[in-house]
Order: sequence, then structure tokens, then C-alpha cells
Amino acid sequence: MTSVFPEVLVAGAAVARAALDEAAKAVIEDGTLRQRRVYVLFNAHSAKLRRESAEYARLLADTDRVVCLPDGASVTYAARLLGYGDIGRCPGPDLLEAGCALAAQRGVPVFLLGGAEGVAETLAETLAARHRGLVVAGTATPPFGEWSREDNRRLVEAVRSSGARILWLGVSAPKQEIWAYRHVDELGIPIVCVGAAFDFNSGRKPRAPMWMRKAGLEWVHRLLSEPRRMWKRYLVGNALFVWDVLRYRRKPAPSPR
Repeated sequence: MTSVFPEVLVAGAAVARAALDEAAKAVIEDGTLRQRRVYVLFNAHSAKLRRESAEYARLLADTDRVVCLPDGASVTYAARLLGYGDIGRCPGPDLLEAGCALAAQRGVPVFLLGGAEGVAETLAETLAARHRGLVVAGTATPPFGEWSREDNRRLVEAVRSSGARILWLGVSAPKQEIWAYRHVDELGIPIVCVGAAFDFNSGRKPRAPMWMRKAGLEWVHRLLSEPRRMWKRYLVGNALFVWDVLRYRRKPAPSPR
């Protein structure tokens, strides 16, 4: 399987040079062709996660089956500093919205897996109301904490039996990426990992004002909204990301042991 987009090396990772509309089109095309691919949102927090999980680090390096889309503003800024120019940006909530809008136009059914109890159902109703003709083939709320073998089988079967061509996965990282990477072959469809987008797009949590998003300050809004939960993600994650940008520059990170 060939890479969907040209890639640049940022903080040791191969990041796709992809604008939002291009990423949405690629997801829909993969769904139409039943390509077994995982879409990952790469941001500053990914630098911390890569240190904590060798499995996550390995899947990031698998450019044949995994597409790392530029998520956070820090990634796009770093790419400019490294001389790549504008590589685009694909925040999870925007990608989910753009992808479902295009899925509605093309008649591509989707599945929503993730969120707390009732979030996926609310999101399905919200997306269907905003994008006329969208077919949500199914929704599922995963159990809190670790998923048992029985949980995994139940979730995989729910997606497979629904007839969906795209799976939108809204779980915390790196759990969602690892799960997607393990099960993409048996599901036989593209999986897009969008994390907290389920909460934002369903209206469960308020998103940053548009001016903050355009200025690349959405992370500040999230930090101020949930300081106890998010401080380590942004303060520690951002510091590690900057260090990786400086030490790797345009080189790939070494393969994890």
C-alpha cells in the first residue's frame, strides 16, 4: 500500500503534507475502496506518548498503513521552521465534520465508536442534522478502562456487521491508535482516530472560539478549561516536542526496541 500524501519529517515522525479538504477526500476514497488504513492525528502530545508506548512509536513509523496528519499548530509551526513551508493542518473536530459532509454527498456509510455513554448517539443525530443524507450505520460506546478480549470482539463485530465503510474512533490516545492498528485488517476499512472530537462535535464540551483556533491557541483554551487534566499534556508534551524538533530536525526518530 502506497502513502496517501507526500511526507515531511517533524520531531522524528513522518507527517503528511495535507490540507483539511485533501485529508477528508482521502478518507472517503479509502472508504470507497475499503483500504485498510489508520489515520492518526499527530501533535505535540504525540512526542510524550511515543516515549511511553513502544507500540505507539512503531505504528507511527509504519508509513504504509498509517497516515500521520498534522493536528496541532505546533506541528505546522515546526514544519515551517524546518523549511518545509505550509504543510496544512487537520484538527480532529474539523476533520470529522469535513469527512462526514463528504460522506453524505458520496453516500458512504460511517460508524461512530467512542465517547462516554450517549455521546456517540448524540453525535450521530447532530451530524445527520447538519449533513443531509449522511448514513450513520452504527454507534457504539466502549467500556471505561481496559477493554477485554470479549469487548474487542463485540466492538469489531458491531462495526463489521453494520456495513460501514469508515470508522471514526473517538477514544483517548494512544489507546485509540493502538486499537485501530491491531484491528484494521479484520475490519477491512479505514479507521480515523479523532479523540476528543466526539465531545466537541456533539456539543458535550465547548470548543475554543474561532479566533483562538485561527491563531493556533486552541490548546490554551483546553488547558484553561481543564487545567488539572490537561496541564501535563501541554506543558510536558510541548517541551518534549520542542526537544524532538531540535534534535531530530529532518531526520526520523530511531526505531523503538
